[in-house]
Amino acid sequence: MLFSSEQISRGKKIVNTGIIILILLLLGDFTVNLVSNGTKGLTEKIIINGLVLFNIFLYYKGNRIAFKVTMFLLSIVYIFIFGLLPVYLVLGVLHMLNVLDVFGGALYIIIPVLIIIVINILIFKTEFYDDVLAFKNYYQVKIKNK
Repeated sequence: MLFSSEQISRGKKIVNTGIIILILLLLGDFTVNLVSNGTKGLTEKIIINGLVLFNIFLYYKGNRIAFKVTMFLLSIVYIFIFGLLPVYLVLGVLHMLNVLDVFGGALYIIIPVLIIIVINILIFKTEFYDDVLAFKNYYQVKIKNK
């Protein structure tokens, strides 16, 4: 597949934004764990977060394995940001308004499905996925030529 340089640059921006969001999620998880549990389990969090940050460092250095691991981690971040977060937010608001129990709890299933379908349509209509795929293909070719 041939991609334009414009698509590749948009994909690079999307990937870099995802990496920033991943780092912020790691810092937030570390902070929440530190506040809620104190120093219990702190070494495990430091090791896991350190491995992820080291993987991101290797990704920027051009490591193939780190690239694949980073893309996997970013797919998890994108699923969380674009799929689960809106569902949790909308369900939380509707739960506070006591709207979810109107049809015997069927809205607990219908609302998340509708939100995920709408978000998937938006992602494919805005060519979000194509831009990330263009960057991924470009980066893999760039790594092979090193």
